[in-house]
Amino acid sequence: MINTLKSAATALVPEVQALRHELHQHPEIRFEEHWTSDRIAQFLTENGIPHTRGHAKGTGIMATIEGTPGKTVALRADMDALEIEEQTGLPYASTIPDRMHACGHDGHSSMLCGAAKLLWQQRDQLAGTVNCIFQPAEEIAAGGRFIVEEGLLDNVDAAFALHCWPGLPCGDVAIGTGPVMASADFFRITVQGKGGHGANPGAAIDPIVVASHIITALQSIVSREIDPWSAVVVSVTRMTAGFASNVIPDTAVMEGTFRALSPESRNHTMDAITRIATNVAQAFRASAQVEMEGAGYPVLINDTAMGKFAQAAATAAFGAEHVQPVTHPYMTAEDFAYYLQKVPGAFIFLGNDAPNTVDPPSLHSPRFIFNDDALAVGMETLASVAVDFLVDRHAIS
Repeated sequence: MINTLKSAATALVPEVQALRHELHQHPEIRFEEHWTSDRIAQFLTENGIPHTRGHAKGTGIMATIEGTPGKTVALRADMDALEIEEQTGLPYASTIPDRMHACGHDGHSSMLCGAAKLLWQQRDQLAGTVNCIFQPAEEIAAGGRFIVEEGLLDNVDAAFALHCWPGLPCGDVAIGTGPVMASADFFRITVQGKGGHGANPGAAIDPIVVASHIITALQSIVSREIDPWSAVVVSVTRMTAGFASNVIPDTAVMEGTFRALSPESRNHTMDAITRIATNVAQAFRASAQVEMEGAGYPVLINDTAMGKFAQAAATAAFGAEHVQPVTHPYMTAEDFAYYLQKVPGAFIFLGNDAPNTVDPPSLHSPRFIFNDDALAVGMETLASVAVDFLVDRHAIS
């Protein structure tokens, strides 16, 4: 079936590329992916692929491809875009202001549509069931949590997903075991001081000065509280305070994110942010309220056996020279981590760089471009790991 998948994926590229360009022109953000959901459902319907809709707050889709009785494997693609004004100059650039597929989710959804078609066409050879999950709201809102809470993984034996990756050559995939992406949490710190005239600071309690000390003190979490071999990032990314240059405001608000590669470091950092902000503010006669926004993203941990299995499946499909290890975890985050808390599986990085690429635009850049040359590789990767898992090929102990 491997050679059949390869030739079939190559033949599907024009259709899947056209679909991706359509999706790219119609980017929609978290839980607003109504046009996107309709278009994916249209593709599935036109190809006779059974599916259900309305998942994960309404826009999620799950296509089910049943072969002979056996195990069930889930393949996942994210659907949502970002609040970014596109600067690529592409002929199929976003038609919606301040919205852009700057993280390749248009490519992910298109490739999963293609993989679903490949598997549907060969369902008589399929030794089990493949659930193709088109998930909303990967960016910020952790739509993957709703997929898991809704029970779409309750009868699933393994789950796999992939993500396009700048810095990795097109035609290659990278697969690791253990932690491969960090947790992500978001915080807001409101410093309450006492406003006054900018010319008389002694009569006020300046929340901007207090906030500045908190920002500096937060950096000591990484340098003085976390073991050096357990990576953590704490970044204050936004600060707002005041309205006039001669007025000390009552409050200052800081927002930011922190990332960790272990649940223990994540919990320690969360507690430390509250402790430091509260006590630094008190030392300056102010107060600080710390809020953690949303449920956050857990550490993304590839199951060891499933990571090795995915490496073996990709090697069989593309050759060892096109399968790279993940040499270090990334401090970016992904809500596929919720899936991997529920079932064993692996997250796969898909090469996006054309030959001789130097300093490619990063994910979330207004100049990021998904490489259409990766479409066939992505479709074949998704289909291959599903087929091979169901027949226990490359069994790893």
